[in-house]
Amino acid sequence: MKRFALMAATAACAVIAGAAYAADYTITVTLDTSPQHVRNVWLRDFAQAIEEKSEGRLELEIFEAAAKYKDSEAAAAVAQGAIDMAIPQYQLISRFVPEADLEQLPMFYGLDREQIYAVVDGEVGDTLHRMIEEKLGVTVLGRPIDLGFGTVFSTDIELSEPSDLAGLKVRVPGGPATVQRYENMGAVPVQISWPDVPQALQTGTISSLWSTQESVASAKLWDAGVRYAMEDRQAIVQYVPLISQRALDKLPADLSALLADTWDEMVDAQRDFAAERQQKARELNAENGIMTSDPDAEALGVMRQQLMAGQPALVEELGIDPAFIDQITAVIGD
Repeated sequence: MKRFALMAATAACAVIAGAAYAADYTITVTLDTSPQHVRNVWLRDFAQAIEEKSEGRLELEIFEAAAKYKDSEAAAAVAQGAIDMAIPQYQLISRFVPEADLEQLPMFYGLDREQIYAVVDGEVGDTLHRMIEEKLGVTVLGRPIDLGFGTVFSTDIELSEPSDLAGLKVRVPGGPATVQRYENMGAVPVQISWPDVPQALQTGTISSLWSTQESVASAKLWDAGVRYAMEDRQAIVQYVPLISQRALDKLPADLSALLADTWDEMVDAQRDFAAERQQKARELNAENGIMTSDPDAEALGVMRQQLMAGQPALVEELGIDPAFIDQITAVIGD
C-alpha cells in the first residue's frame, strides 16, 4: 500500500505545489480541515503528482483550515467561480441536489466499504455526478475519496449502543438525512461547521458529535472535553471533487486530462490510506482518554430496522427521485 508522508504546515497559509518557480496554470483549492487531516495530507500528495507530471506547468494552490471557505459554502463558491476547486462531503451538496444525501440514508446503514464503492463508483455514482454538474454548472473531477465511517463522540455520556444517543445534542455536518437519522434516534441534531466544533463543545452548545476518529484526533478534541465514542457504522463520509468549468476551460486539453487521470489513479490508494488513518486515530484518541465501544450486531440490527421503517417517507420529504433509490437497491439489495 502506498503511504503518504505527513507534511507540516500552518493552518492559515496556502500550500503551493512547486514553489521553486511559477507554473503556467494554477488551480486554487479550498479545504476547511486542518493541515494534518487525511484529506489535506493526501491532497498535497496529489498536488505534488500534478506538478511533477505536468513538468511544472500546472500547480495547485491549497487554502486550508477555512482560510477561504467552510465546506458548507464550498460547492456554491465553486459554482460561482469564486474558487477553482473544492472537495466537500456529498451531504453538503444535498441542498442543491437531494440525491447527494444518498450515503446518509438508512439503506446504507451497516454496509461495508466494498458495497459502498460498488454504488458510488458505478452507474449510480455516474447518475449522481451528472445531476451535480447540471445543477451547479461544475465538473465532478472523479470518484469520491474517503474520510471514513462516522463515529459518535460524547463529552459526558458513555456510549455503548445507539439507544444511548436519546436526548443528546449531537453535532452533525449537514444534510437533511443525517438530521432525520438523529431525530429518529431520539437525539437533537445541531448543524455546526467543523471549525466551530471545539467552542461548541466547550460552551455546552453540544454534548456529542458525529464525526470520525481521524477528524477528532486531528483537531485534538480531547482538549475540548470529548471522552467517549461509539463505532456504530451509521454511514461513510466521502468527499467529492468539484472544479469550476471556467477553471477547466482555461487549461489546455492535456492538462485537463492530466487532472482527471491522476485523480482516478490515486483514489484507491487514498481510500486504503484513509482507513489506516482512522484506525491509527482511534488508537491515538484512546491514548488521550477517549474510550471507544463497538455495539453488538443485535443492537445495530434493531436500529437499522427502526431507521428503514422511515425511509420511504424520508425519501419523499427530501425530494429524492424514487428511480434513483431503485438504482441503489439494484446494487445493494433491500
